[in-house]
Amino acid sequence: MSDQSRELFNSFGKLMQNRVFLMAVAHQHDMAGMGGHHGTGRGQLRLLQLLAESPAGLTNAEIAEILDIRPSSVSATINRLEEVGLVERVPSKTDKRVVIVRLSEKGQKMADHRDQGVDDLSDQLFGCLSADEQVMLQKLLDKLAQHAPELDLHDFMTNQRDHDWPQRPGWGRRWF
Repeated sequence: MSDQSRELFNSFGKLMQNRVFLMAVAHQHDMAGMGGHHGTGRGQLRLLQLLAESPAGLTNAEIAEILDIRPSSVSATINRLEEVGLVERVPSKTDKRVVIVRLSEKGQKMADHRDQGVDDLSDQLFGCLSADEQVMLQKLLDKLAQHAPELDLHDFMTNQRDHDWPQRPGWGRRWF
């Protein structure tokens, strides 16, 4: 089973070396694939994704709680996104003291463009698999994802079968 596990690991490694695949996966959740707006930082991208998932909008307090960031950071991020026309602030219809933040029309178009790009890429990547193969792959990936948190990178880096490998400062045992 060790040889088969190594083959699977190598196959994943090859897939992760494909730049298009790696970039698509890395940017899937933080909307970095949305039009390439210069100056849009990671925090702004997280907020845009959150608002895309909340069409009715959210309050500053809700955003701060969900993203686990300071309210002052939320306000600063919203200001920057509002300046470039991606979000808008609207008064709450039920409580005039509350302001709702939501995607603007431009922000929604950007989110829709990003969603279409993800759909197209997914179809291209997984289109070579039958429906049954896609279901099986999903089950297997879910199983791996459940097991992955149990792995300890420290054990992997320090337990190299008692070989006397050359040391590299700060990296544990060096592997070749």
